[in-house]
Amino acid sequence: MLCILALVVFNSLNSQNLSGNWGYRINGNQITLHGDKIQNQNNGGRTGTLKLIVYATDYPYRGGSLRGYNLFERKLDPLDAGYYYYDISKSGWCTYPPSGSYSITIALLEYISYDYQIVDYVTMNGYTNF
Repeated sequence: MLCILALVVFNSLNSQNLSGNWGYRINGNQITLHGDKIQNQNNGGRTGTLKLIVYATDYPYRGGSLRGYNLFERKLDPLDAGYYYYDISKSGWCTYPPSGSYSITIALLEYISYDYQIVDYVTMNGYTNF
């Protein structure tokens, strides 16, 4: 299965956010997550450990609890205030959900107070068949 999706220009009001173009590509059992920039817009301090997750859900994610199937995740080191990651490309094994049609979300999580919390996300347009 070869699947390519992208979402154009997304910004949020969170201190840590995904900006620019984000998407993913699934080729067989491998997935590649790619994006333009993750930035820490705080004036001081440092983020917790960050994590990128690609999630398949029954309906487009609009915030709150993320319920569905975790296709892929990758941890990133914390970011100091004012710094960013750019030209992100992370690849690995894709865990397929049960057969069906799913909305795909790329979420940025930060380790805060003993747990990972969603700080930003991009929901792809349309649905993907698995």
